[in-house]
Amino acid sequence: MKKVKYQRFHVTPRYYDPIKEDIENRTSRIKAELGIADDSVDPGYTSQISGSFRKNMKHAKGDGVGQTMMLRLIIMIVLVMFAGGFVYVGSDIFYLALLYIPFYLWKRFKK
Repeated sequence: MKKVKYQRFHVTPRYYDPIKEDIENRTSRIKAELGIADDSVDPGYTSQISGSFRKNMKHAKGDGVGQTMMLRLIIMIVLVMFAGGFVYVGSDIFYLALLYIPFYLWKRFKK
């Protein structure tokens, strides 16, 4: 009977050296200015990795943050109203909310 060999996970690591990449870009630009043709390196090449995370974080701070803060504020107001209603009215506030919420949703989505 043949024994099954286990599959092995092999990853060849990649190493990013920003200093080495900067040196290569500078030497390629200097060679291009002097007229020395070097076809192995593209003279218009720029790093795609350096600073890309910071650039994308600027886009993440757009409209989502304001909407999230508004949703949190609404949830907090509703919870405070339930707590205050429970203190002043008692447990009947939850039954009133169960009656009011479907009516509110019906009016809101009636269109």
